[in-house]
Amino acid sequence: MCMSCGWEWIPLLAVASCNASHTHVEQPTNLNRAVEILKERYAKGEISKEVYIEMRKDLEY
Repeated sequence: MCMSCGWEWIPLLAVASCNASHTHVEQPTNLNRAVEILKERYAKGEISKEVYIEMRKDLEY
């Protein structure tokens, strides 16, 4: 009974590491998209340079 205790955790650790890696991948993609939208708005003249710089700083932190 005690010998199987160690083996039961392996599938759980595998699933947990897969879930953690998927969340890590999504964050840069969302940030990149937000920066792209911000650049588009600045290029279209919808926001000023000052607003662009301020919003860009907010996104980076």
